[in-house]
Amino acid sequence: MKLLALVLVFCAFVSLSDSACYLGLIEAGAKYCVDNLDKTKHPMGSTWINRRCVRCTCSPGSMQCCDVMGRPTSITKGCIVKYNYNTCKFKVFHPKDPSVKCDYAAVGK
Repeated sequence: MKLLALVLVFCAFVSLSDSACYLGLIEAGAKYCVDNLDKTKHPMGSTWINRRCVRCTCSPGSMQCCDVMGRPTSITKGCIVKYNYNTCKFKVFHPKDPSVKCDYAAVGK
C-alpha cells in the first residue's frame, strides 16, 4: 500500500511540475516535510518560501506548494522575461526597444 501511495505521489509531481500549485502526500506519522527543490526539512505545521519563489505548507498527511509569483505565458514576440528570485517578481520587456509594449498572460499566484 505504501508503494502505491509513493507511485501516486511521484505521478502527481511529474504531471503537475509546470503548474501553479501541487500537492504531495506525506507518510503517516512523519514529523517534517522535505522541500523538493533544495531538500530542506521543515516541521509539521510550518510554511516557507523556497529559493524559486514557491510557498509550501507542511501539514499532517500532505505538503502543498504554490507559486508566489506568476509565470508569464503568451509573451509578445521579441520580449523576454527577467525573474528576480530575491523579490519574487518578474519583468517582461523588449531588450532592444524599451518603447515596445510587451503584453503577456500569466499563470500562478
